[in-house]
Parts: sequence; structure tokens; C-alpha cells
Amino acid sequence: MSPFFRFVVQPTIGVLLLTATAAGQDALSDRVDDAIAKGLDWTWTLLQPNGMFSGHDPHKHPDDYFYYGDWEVVCMTSLAYGGVKPEDPKIKLKQALESNPELKRAYETDPDCRRILDYGFVLEGLYRNPGTHAAGVVIGEKPLVELIPLARDKNEEPITQYAMEPLGELGLLKMDFLGLKTLTVVQETIDLVRAATGREIDIENLPLDDKSTFELLNRGDTVGLFQIEGAGMRDLIRRVGVDRIQDLIAIIALFRPGPMNMLDDYIQRKTGKASIQYDHPLLEPILKETYGVMVYQEQVQKAANVLAGYSLGEADILRRAMGKKKADVMEQQRAKFIQGCVRTSGLSENLAGRIFDTMAKFAGYGFNKAHSAGYGIIAYQTAYLKANHPVEFMAALISSEMGNSDKLPIYIAEAEELELQILPPDVNASRVRFHPQGRAIRFGLAGIKNVGESAAEAIVRERERGGPYRGLIDFCSRVDGQLCNKKVIESLIRCGAFDALEPNRARLFKAVDFAMACAARRLRDQRSGQTDLFEGPAGAATPEELPPAEPWHESELLAGERELLGVYLSGHPLKQHAALLAAYQTHTLAGLSALPDRALTRVGGIVSAVAKKVTKKKELMVVLRLEDLEGSAEVLVFPEPYQKFAPQIRENAVLILTGEVSRREDPAKLIAHDLCPLTEAPARFAQRLSLHLPASHLQDAQLERLRDLLRQHPGPVPVRLCLQYASGEKVFLDLHRQFRVLPDAELLHRLKHDFGEDCCFVAVAPPTPRQENRFPRPGAAVRQPALR
Repeated sequence: MSPFFRFVVQPTIGVLLLTATAAGQDALSDRVDDAIAKGLDWTWTLLQPNGMFSGHDPHKHPDDYFYYGDWEVVCMTSLAYGGVKPEDPKIKLKQALESNPELKRAYETDPDCRRILDYGFVLEGLYRNPGTHAAGVVIGEKPLVELIPLARDKNEEPITQYAMEPLGELGLLKMDFLGLKTLTVVQETIDLVRAATGREIDIENLPLDDKSTFELLNRGDTVGLFQIEGAGMRDLIRRVGVDRIQDLIAIIALFRPGPMNMLDDYIQRKTGKASIQYDHPLLEPILKETYGVMVYQEQVQKAANVLAGYSLGEADILRRAMGKKKADVMEQQRAKFIQGCVRTSGLSENLAGRIFDTMAKFAGYGFNKAHSAGYGIIAYQTAYLKANHPVEFMAALISSEMGNSDKLPIYIAEAEELELQILPPDVNASRVRFHPQGRAIRFGLAGIKNVGESAAEAIVRERERGGPYRGLIDFCSRVDGQLCNKKVIESLIRCGAFDALEPNRARLFKAVDFAMACAARRLRDQRSGQTDLFEGPAGAATPEELPPAEPWHESELLAGERELLGVYLSGHPLKQHAALLAAYQTHTLAGLSALPDRALTRVGGIVSAVAKKVTKKKELMVVLRLEDLEGSAEVLVFPEPYQKFAPQIRENAVLILTGEVSRREDPAKLIAHDLCPLTEAPARFAQRLSLHLPASHLQDAQLERLRDLLRQHPGPVPVRLCLQYASGEKVFLDLHRQFRVLPDAELLHRLKHDFGEDCCFVAVAPPTPRQENRFPRPGAAVRQPALR
């Protein structure tokens, strides 16, 4: 066996031997233990930084076991994925080679890639490591050590050595005890409402007919609600029209891949578009709640109990047989069910057989009602709190996602949609978590990247003890330096948490070392009993103490906020492009929802995220997130346009896109046909610049100023001058070709500054497919449009 295989395989065997030895040495007599979970696959571990291959450089240690260093793993990750993360986490390496053209090309041309993946083909499918099930608990009738082999995990807690499948076959009970983050959100909301209003919410006895709650659900305002915040679920709730808790419970049970074909039947019957029929009157009380559709496993069991005289235990065996669809068992159960129906309810054999077939069809996808009802109740509780206490609920919800850079911006955007202002973090106003301030939510200190709860708690605790911080040096002097180190302080400065004390973030950032040194010196002096006669109030930091610094550019300020907070708070990088966006886009991203399916539009914004995908034809496409000043939307760029515009598609690029609206899912998406940098929009889309000027105010100096401005911005776009007279008459003049311009942001700004805000209008070409197909590729020469 090669050193490589000794390195990889032996630790796994060693762990199993160690656990077996530990189990033999210690009699773990508890009857309840955690279930072991197997790390099944090496497939993508090969390509992960800091994984099994991290550690040594093989070129520096040729005689050591075969390792891949971080530098090589990162390189190979880039080659392997080509920027594309497999959507199926269980995909095999050979499948990935066939489905990802960039990976296949790398495998064929790059020897390092071939070497790593060849090892992967051998290792694939081997157990990587043992682990502990996140929520699984095994329960037995006697001490488990008498029934199965046990072990201890890394925390010295007892675990089983068998995985969950053998445990079930041995007759042991495995239960999942889940801890839901949503329950923390609910309790925190209750606490915030109590603190703000003194009102106590009895969450276990909410009115189940609350009008505002059902209105919120039926308009699809479900972002942040338990189990029902996905786009598909929002669309389904709107289609169904929820007006009772039972509908919500049924929707949660039906919205799964298996029973999707039952959804339309349920909707048709609920909305009265299809009649509700029962195969036998005895089924009506069982199925009436779900309009005759067999949704729950309990309905299958009850039907067998009532029609065929099954005991509830026998009915559960029938349900399991139907779910597993074992032919021999199903045939036995079918005969038993028919005989029971004939004997118990007097049904004919044909009718009993038809009912059995219907039950078998539904039982394969039936959901446990107790499970669905539990989820439905929690979903209703979150909807009630959001509808009736939106500030407190959103504050608790956003706090629950601190540190989650994907969810945090979404929930902050949702709060803004609810017209709740998000106040920036402030060392003298923020708490550890997000909290309400009137109709606003103050950003929590623990929600800042690199800060964390321990540092945030130390900051708030010291502020409550010693009063507000008076400056950076005062802050450094009072807060524990081990918890609030230099990186924490720099992060607080860059995100604006010190703005109330010193608005120049660059000055504070430059002075961090200085402030920490001053703080350390003061602490030493205090311990030795020395004081400074010329120092102001204890610990106060005067502006003169900090070295001067040029303020950061707005783009740097905003970049810091986006990096550390996940959102822009003090501004938006698109504000400087607001004039161009207003002139050349036909709709805002927030306005896409009002457009019909396949409507053509042109939108602009900044790219906040890019994800590459591989199509069924093994071609690359991208899905990007585009943000403007009013909202955001998902944009699909299919392989053909992606090949044309790939160099333009990157994070933080400011683009203008032409495409069609897709309403197949909610919210609406955009399918891009064409895109370019926003700065190219004037040359691409402008057809004419119209200047509306009052004739009575035009003097020679103004005309010369206008002439100079137009000549300073030459381009392909013709200019039309509209002279407005006091009598209401208008005279239109098409200027000579030598005065054609490029109506970019600078020209529009200078025209409005010199001649009035309403002086200029840009006629923009509509987003028609014919026109968009004539657009050149990025970087190509742009043909000047003819005078119109």
C-alpha cells in the first residue's frame, strides 16, 4: 500500500478501532445515546482548502506522506469547478467531468488536475470519518451497552457505533429532537414587545382567525416566516387563498416534490372549481378537512380503521407498506383490506379495491399531520407577530441571522420594504443585538463582521457601567483590549460605529495604533497612581489628540459598510449614477413585478453576486443578483449571451441590461439578452438630446456657454433645441451635425446646473429585440444613429 493510502485510510480504521476499544473499556449504561453519522464520501473533500490534503508542500517534503498544500488546493479548486459549484452535493467525479466542460478540459490538459482527480476516483465512496447526528437520539428498553456497541465522541459523550439504518432494523427507537432558531425569534419578539409596550403576548393562545395575519399571508408577504418564505410557497399561498389554519397546515404537507401533483386538485376543490367527491360516505368525516384529498398519513390509517376494521397498529403497518411499495407485502395487504371492508362496512370487492388503490396512491406521498400541524402553528405564530408587531419581529429576525452574509441583507431589505428604517451601528446607541427604536431598528454590534458577541457584550457592558464613550482613546482605555483588539476597533470604525464621535473615519482608522498606545499609557499611569495635570476630563479624547487624515472617498466608505455590515447604510454606490439610470432604464427592478410575463425591459444596477451554472447541454451560464436604488432582482444570463458578455459580468460592476421578464416564479426574474457597462448607455441607447430653453432668457453669453458645452462632449447623438416663448409658442431647431454629443452623466449634470433642472430630455430607443440584436459586442465600435 502506498504512503498516500496509508495516510488516508489508516486514520479511519484507527478511529473505528479506538471507538470499539473505548466501548469495551467503559460500561455506558445510559439507555439514551446520540446516533453516529457516517461521513460517506471523499468526492469533494479532495478539493477543499484546509482539508485532508492541506499542510505540507510536496515539493519541499518529497519523502513525507503525500499532501497537497493550500496553494495547490486553491488552484485545483478553481480548475475543478471552473467557478461552478455542483448543485447536487452527491454528484460523482465522473459525472462532474461529463457535465462540466471546464473541469473536463482541465482534466485533459493539466497534469496536476488529472493527478488529483485520479486519486479521487479511487477514494470516492469510502467512509471519510464518523460523526454525530445533529439531532438523532436512540432510545432502548434497557441500557444500550447491553444491546449495541457504543463509543465516545470528541467531547467524551456516548454515541452509538451503528448508523441509523441498522439501529432501526434492530428495533431501537431513533428520534430527532430539533432545536429551531425560529423559536428563539418568537421568544425574542415577545420580550421586545413587552419591553416596548408592557404588553404580554400569550403565544400559545393566539387568535387563529386574525384578519391581519391572513391578509399578510395572502399577499405573499412571507419573507422571514417559518417554512413558508420561499418563492414557490408564496406563490402557492396566493393561489390557494388561506383563510384558516387548516389550509396552512395542508399546504406545508403538500409543498414537497412527491405530492406536487395533488396541489392542483386541492386548489381546484378549495376554490370551488372542482366538485368534492368521496368514494364512500364513511370517508367524508376523515377527508372533509382537506376537501376530499388524502393529504396526511393519519387519514390513511383512519380510513383503514373505519372501513376495514384495522386496529391502529395494523393501519400503521398498512401505511408503511404503501409508502415502501413492496409488491408482495402490498398484495397481502390488499387482500386483507378488501376482506375487511366487505366484512366491516359491507362494501363490494370492486369498490374496496378501488379505495385501496386510491389510498396506496396518496399514501406514497402522505405527510405526517402531527409534523405538519406543528410546523403550521409555528408558521402562523411568526405571521401573526410580523403582521401585528413588525418592528419587534424584524429586529429579532435580523438578530437571528447575525453573521449570515446571505440572509442578513435579505431581511434588512425586507424591513425597509415594511418602511422600517435601519439605523447604523453606534458604540453609544447600539446593543449587542438589533433592537427597535420607534419605527426604526438599530443595527446590533454583534452583527458587524469581525466583532462578535463577546466584544459586543464588553462594549455595551462598559457603556452601561461608565456612561457613553467620549472618543476613540476613551473607548480604548475602557474596553477590554483582549476582547476588542485592533481588528475589532478597525471594523467598528470602517462600518461607521464611531461616526457620532468623529465623522472622519479615515482619521480614526489612522489613529488606532496611536489611541491604543495612549490608552495603554493611561492604564499604566493609573496603576502607578500618576495623573496628567494638563489632561481634560478623565479619559476624554479631544480632536487635537488624533493625527489628521484626508477623508476617504465615498466609494471606500460604502465598500467598508458592505463588507462589514452586508448592506449599504450611509449611501449607495449607484447614487452617483442616478441621472444615467433615470435617463436610460425603462423600469426599476422593483417595477418588474408589475410587468407581464415576457415583457421587454431595460434595467440598470450594480452586480452584488454572481453564480455560474452548467446547463443540461453542458454549457456555462450565470445567475446574477442585480441591485438598484429601489430593490434587487435575479438575472439569468444563458450560454449564448454569457459567451458574448462574460468579461463584463463581475461583482460590483455597474451594468445596464436589456431582456425579458420571467413570471414563472415569484418574484419576477429577468432573462438577459444584452448588457453593457452603464457608462456606455448614452452611446448605445440615446437617439436624441432635446434642450428646452426659454427664449426670453437666452443671451449671447448663454448661447456661447451652450455651444462650448456641446463641443466638449462630442458623440453620435443629434441635438434638438426647443425655444419656449412667453406666449406659449415653441420653435424647434435641429442643430448642425458638428454639435452632436454623447449625453453622459457629466453633460446632463452641467446642462441642468447652467440652464435649469428641467432643461434637457434624452429620447431613448425602446428595448426591441431587433434593435438589441444590432448592438455590438462590448468594446466594438458604435455606429452613430441617423438624425431623426
